[in-house]
Amino acid sequence: MKLVKKLVIADPDTLLRKGLKAILPAMKDFVVVGEAANDVETMKVVRQVKPDVLLLDLHIPKEAVPILLAIKEQILSTKVLMLSLYPEESKILDCAKAGAHGYILKSTPPAMLGQAIREVHRGRIWADTKAGCADTFALLSHKANLSQQREAEINPFNVLSKRELDILDLMTSGVSNEEIASRLFISIATVKVHVTHIFDKLNVNNRVKAALAFIQARMCNSYDISPAPYSANQRDSNDSSFHNHQNVSG
Repeated sequence: MKLVKKLVIADPDTLLRKGLKAILPAMKDFVVVGEAANDVETMKVVRQVKPDVLLLDLHIPKEAVPILLAIKEQILSTKVLMLSLYPEESKILDCAKAGAHGYILKSTPPAMLGQAIREVHRGRIWADTKAGCADTFALLSHKANLSQQREAEINPFNVLSKRELDILDLMTSGVSNEEIASRLFISIATVKVHVTHIFDKLNVNNRVKAALAFIQARMCNSYDISPAPYSANQRDSNDSSFHNHQNVSG
């Protein structure tokens, strides 16, 4: 039986709210427990119903960032998935810094929106590549939420992309950067960028500590090996040979 997730929709567009209220419950594992058209209504509803996930418009009057900060300051467990009509990277990244777990364009098909909500609910990061800043969003979002976790609780399978997990797996086996590049058909420079991201996300400063975190997660009975936050249609944004496809999750 699927766990039913409580959602609040915060968007000034009445038609969009009504559309989501009709679409999401049909997926069986969602229930819409509240809605709001502005920032004041949003915080009031969130405090009252304590949703699992808040679907928050990027431009909700007045701004989305204060809402994100209020949720974080009040230590609410609600995860936030940003909704955006256009891929406005600067505003999206501001939301990542404020603690948003994901962002997705409003043109996204309903099935992928459902997937994004489920991933964000699990504490993962979801980033829409059409905005062109998926990797940066994931890194900033992770750092913003890291303070609420103990270092020992950081699970590589939850915070790393599939490509990063592949590289960490090879690193743990003692494979050099040059060999990793050869096996994954990417440049050494790209490998080094990924290694830096891995260290940042796991809050470690060397390969040994990263490997230990990975081994510990694999030994845990509850570890998760499903694709990580923004890897549904995995891309390597640091490699010029990649041809982007559609939205991806994190």
